[in-house]
Amino acid sequence: MFALSAAVILALAVSGNAQNLGKPVLFTDGLSPHVDASFWAHLNPTQSTWDQWGWGWIPQSCFDAANSNNVSPYDFEVFNVHYTDCGTAWVFCRHHSASLSQIDMIDLFGRLPVHERQWIRHVVAVPGGGSAYELNADVVFQGPVGTPSVFQHEVGHAVDFYKNGFQSSGTSQFLNAIQQDSCVPDDYANSNNVEDYTQVGVLSLYEIVNPGGLDPIGANWRCLVNQKNVLDGFQRDNMIPGGVCDRRWADSTIVKMGPAVPRVKRGPVGPIPQPAGLPVPGPSKAGPDVYKNLVFNATEKRNAETRQAAWQKAAKGAEA
Repeated sequence: MFALSAAVILALAVSGNAQNLGKPVLFTDGLSPHVDASFWAHLNPTQSTWDQWGWGWIPQSCFDAANSNNVSPYDFEVFNVHYTDCGTAWVFCRHHSASLSQIDMIDLFGRLPVHERQWIRHVVAVPGGGSAYELNADVVFQGPVGTPSVFQHEVGHAVDFYKNGFQSSGTSQFLNAIQQDSCVPDDYANSNNVEDYTQVGVLSLYEIVNPGGLDPIGANWRCLVNQKNVLDGFQRDNMIPGGVCDRRWADSTIVKMGPAVPRVKRGPVGPIPQPAGLPVPGPSKAGPDVYKNLVFNATEKRNAETRQAAWQKAAKGAEA
């Protein structure tokens, strides 16, 4: 793929998008306080195991994310995550000082429906103040953003850009729906149609997994019903939990972390997933999305650590 500057990628991603929607909002405090408790309870983790790469090698797009976030590629841990609902592992990249732990990343990504996850190439965590972005089918989490709604929002950007072969949030159907409705989900959704679309997607996933759907959410969500109906038509089939993956992007090219890596270091990388599917077809960029009022869950974090340890132990026992 030819190289594009960040500015050009951003220009391509937002070209033709409606900015500053100026609509009343359903929630003034963001979506997390209204959806994440249910997500923690009803988005079930997918069983998985992971294996660490040897130090020295990293996917090119993770290398680029390190440079973009002013951290050293040498300080990354790279690991394969094998979910039971997909035959090809995902490669994750985590900076040693990232707020999200390896288990956080594995657990939160694995809670999302596999037919959404399959549109993501790499999952990356770096230090930061509480933001995230999607870039060319990678999702990059900056700082303390470990909630299901954040992961759904960022993965939702890739589904928006790639699932239908066009940017669903930029279609006349969705832009007209914004005009027809009397509200958008929250203040951040008011930024532009791209962020609005993915926030509507968070509400749509809530409707799918929450007992009673959207009605118990505590506000009259029907003020955005046209937006939700258009989004559901574009991608609800990929938002239903269950099933197995039926497509994947090829992994980013593996490169050295830098010149300090010995030439003989290529061997200990460990199992590398075979590239599957097509290369990411073109640039996409959404964010950085800045998050506030996030609802974390310390109990679920501990449960994830216990659960992952048990899955790892069982897998090693099966190999013995």
